[in-house]
Amino acid sequence: MKENSLAEITKSALLGQAVGDAFGVPVEFLSREEVRTLHLHDMVGEGCDLVAHTRWGDSIPKGSWSDDTSMTVASMASFIKNGGKIDHEDQMRQFLNWWHRDEYCCLPYAFGLGGNISAALDRFQAKCPALKCGGRGFMDNGNGALMRILPFSLYCIFHGLDAGETAAVVSDGSAITHGHDISKMCCFIWTEFLRSLSEGGDADAAIDHIEGLALRQWFSDEAVNEVRIIADGKTRLMTEESISQTGYVVDTLYSALFSMYHADSFESAILNAVDLGYDTDTAGAVTGTAAGIRYGVDGIPERWLNVLGRRDYLESVAADFSACFLSR
Repeated sequence: MKENSLAEITKSALLGQAVGDAFGVPVEFLSREEVRTLHLHDMVGEGCDLVAHTRWGDSIPKGSWSDDTSMTVASMASFIKNGGKIDHEDQMRQFLNWWHRDEYCCLPYAFGLGGNISAALDRFQAKCPALKCGGRGFMDNGNGALMRILPFSLYCIFHGLDAGETAAVVSDGSAITHGHDISKMCCFIWTEFLRSLSEGGDADAAIDHIEGLALRQWFSDEAVNEVRIIADGKTRLMTEESISQTGYVVDTLYSALFSMYHADSFESAILNAVDLGYDTDTAGAVTGTAAGIRYGVDGIPERWLNVLGRRDYLESVAADFSACFLSR
């Protein structure tokens, strides 16, 4: 992969994530129906007179990204610190620096920590090895690993790892906060979707790619049965009604795939994701990584980038992260 490709992919993916995150934050946990009554097309936030009063929309400035992007940046910071190498213990330390020291934040303070990640961080502080910190029960399959998996995905893509190697790397990347096979598998599927986009494919080609993956080679039947629509080659048949309004990792994966397949621009991809309701910041963030790669920074609406919090900082992190792989 060319040097400019590494840098551009990282920049567009991270900015795309932050924009999608920030666009969705103000309407987080509103229902699908409630979100759609707002007819959002521009960034909103504190003082923007939203019709609906929401968890964050009344208290943070427009353009503010949340835990989704902060944890992705913290993860990138660990890669940068370690010269592009994976150090799972240090990854967890950087997550703690985010939550307890307000590092890697858009605002002067951290916000948005989820229950599964909080429990994983507590285990780590109690001296549990990083790779054993993620919850392993079915109910531990929130979307908190998927939302921050981008740096591990890019590591696999930039090193040209094959599917088996990627499954191993991304599974461990998930396990530090989410240790169940379902979360690991969703992170792997999404990584492979991003891989196809990074190689110049569109969403249609990327769906072909993930539908051809031999998921049962690396993941349990229990996990694969949760994504039967992908495993059975019916991803394109998903409807809005078939995507539940939850924080379950499979629903977030489906939201992102649906949003990308039915988009013809970065903007439409994010609007699709946020319009699905409920965990809107994470759906926007995950979709934003793919839309950023697919349409590039130039495809992100300038009116959204103009109000994005700490844009220069994000671009600097992206440049430092991609630089770790340029000499390899």
